[in-house]
Amino acid sequence: GSGSVCDVAKQACYLAEREDRVATTLVLVPTAVSVTAFTSSLAVLLVDGVKRTRSSRFPDAVVCDLETLMDAPPAMLRAGLGDCCARFVSYGDWYLAHQLRLVDQYSETPLALMGEDLDELYLEQAEAIGAGRADGILFLTRQVLLAGLAQSVVNLSAPLSGTEHVVSHVLDMGAAAWGRPLALHGAQVGVATTIAARAYELLLERFDPRCPRPTPPSPGSAEAAIRTAFLPLDPSGRMADECWRDYGRKLARWTAQEADFDAVRERWPTEVAPRLRQLVRPSETIRAILARAGHPLTFDSLEPPIPHDQARFALTNAHLIRERFTVGDLFAFLDLGGEALAEELLTEAAVCHQEQTLDADR
Repeated sequence: GSGSVCDVAKQACYLAEREDRVATTLVLVPTAVSVTAFTSSLAVLLVDGVKRTRSSRFPDAVVCDLETLMDAPPAMLRAGLGDCCARFVSYGDWYLAHQLRLVDQYSETPLALMGEDLDELYLEQAEAIGAGRADGILFLTRQVLLAGLAQSVVNLSAPLSGTEHVVSHVLDMGAAAWGRPLALHGAQVGVATTIAARAYELLLERFDPRCPRPTPPSPGSAEAAIRTAFLPLDPSGRMADECWRDYGRKLARWTAQEADFDAVRERWPTEVAPRLRQLVRPSETIRAILARAGHPLTFDSLEPPIPHDQARFALTNAHLIRERFTVGDLFAFLDLGGEALAEELLTEAAVCHQEQTLDADR
């Protein structure tokens, strides 16, 4: 199967072995390289309607048959490319959280394993991936397998899961309430990656390190904001409870260590901003990679299309669902985020898409 089937199989083996203390052989045979989960020791599960990453187990083997993978629906191959492109922004989130001392662990070993400067190679292979050619699918398969291993090296999804993934998760969390079928995970991630990259560009343009230290919201106001956002999606309150449990820990840590923001401000021009520019690839480059493969570039180009208001909701509230710090949190703490930023990012994405479409037609 593809991502969901393999995640379920990994988790079933993990739980059975933990309970029965009997080893089980697990061989995964991907029928589409649509996600980066196959070689990962992690599994993405729903907890009270919220996507959560949990420790799972490695497969004993992953068997990739090139002919089978080439027969996969083209949309799933493009989704695999979209999921891989998360690497072009997610490391920026992890690095930023590390600089602010909001994570206990940071390593660039996964980055070295995946390769740091691969955007040109992705550009070269994108058309072959979109066309389902053997050379493109072989490249994509290697990238997908390396991406899973990169996460497993640190037993964290952080090397490939940041802003772009929480946006995709919120879109999934709201799909049932909105009466919309799910779009492919990797395709949502691909579109969200271009927008997250643009968000970083705006941060680097607009952030003034001389600004006052941001005042975090009170726990009461933060919890109220989460319940206002997510109770309409799940009136039982379980989804909001789960989001608040994770977000509350992040808020408490930010409040306890907000003095570290001063140190980051001092290092921003000479160290932090230059490294972010290296870790986060230009949004224009990421769009070009996806466009060459025929990957959707806007949420309303996905199948099924995601309406503008749902995309805006996801971008506005994605930082509220998880303990892991992302650029969305920094925008929120600096009072530079919210619906206005989401609207700006979506409008820019639509304009860029129109311009690329016109260029392609000429």
